[in-house]
Amino acid sequence: MSGSVPQLNRNLSTLTFAFFLFLLAILGCRSTNFSKGPSWTKAKVLSDNEDHPSKVISDGQFVYFVTGGTVASMHEGTNNIKKISLKDGSVSVLVKGGERIPNHALAADEKFLYWTDGGNILRVAKDGAGQASEMIIKGAPTPDEILLDSENFYWLIWSGEGSPPHPVMFAPRTGGEPNKLTPPETGTSGLSLDKDFVYWMTGDGIKKIPKAGGEVTEVYHNSSKWPSLGLAQDAENFYFCQMNSQGHSALMKLGKKSGEVMQLAPSINHTMEFAIDETNVYYFDEVPGTGSFGPVALKKVSKAGGDPIILDQGQAGWINYLAVDSTQVFFTDISKVYGLRK
Repeated sequence: MSGSVPQLNRNLSTLTFAFFLFLLAILGCRSTNFSKGPSWTKAKVLSDNEDHPSKVISDGQFVYFVTGGTVASMHEGTNNIKKISLKDGSVSVLVKGGERIPNHALAADEKFLYWTDGGNILRVAKDGAGQASEMIIKGAPTPDEILLDSENFYWLIWSGEGSPPHPVMFAPRTGGEPNKLTPPETGTSGLSLDKDFVYWMTGDGIKKIPKAGGEVTEVYHNSSKWPSLGLAQDAENFYFCQMNSQGHSALMKLGKKSGEVMQLAPSINHTMEFAIDETNVYYFDEVPGTGSFGPVALKKVSKAGGDPIILDQGQAGWINYLAVDSTQVFFTDISKVYGLRK
């Protein structure tokens, strides 16, 4: 027994020293790669001191965004959907969440803003601050992304790691029951529409189905063993992220007629949203050489190709959501909503 005590002390000393070196390494990385210098200096703060603003959309006259999202926010009265006037900068509460917690999914038409509490789809008049929301679709399974056309809502069901396959869903905009448009699909991560079809991304590529229902067909097959992620489209092309073996992604373009796949940007943060307008793709990416605690850059790249352009950069905390209108890019961080001229 007496011989085991010095050995135990030596082991504890070794472990203590190793832990000390580990802490020094972490602090060294933080001091080297993480600097609280100027952040998002080119973007204009449209609203500050918000409770974790998240999903953001714009109709060109107003910016709409979700705040809160937790039980604590519900008790504090910050579980809301707000709007910002792009004319005078005023900020107002459009939806007071109360016991309903607004989820990170929004859509809008000329008259209404549509939102979800994770189990239903509701609407509120865009000019009706303080009015009660009307439930349109009851029992809508966890919408993760909502799109609409003149007749229907379409949405993906939220799925995390290890979740079972889920169908693409739809329901009439006039109200009614949620319906399955497709059989269960694995790993859906993007949704888009054109006049006749609904498209969605799976890890294996892009699929489509007629809006009226019917057979699911493959538009693009991802031959890589690493997943394709996200989806946007215009009249001529699809846009998505393609992951590689290191877990990083490139921004890709797929020609609808040619079937040709082209890399638009060598790097994109696929965990954050990207958006398109008539000429460019807007997205977030890491700033090279700044390490895992470094800032992110908001970039744009021409749909025709060319070098990406950094629009602004700043601290990465809570950065995820992105929207565009005809003149500005909008995004949120842990407490602010930003607007940036294109």
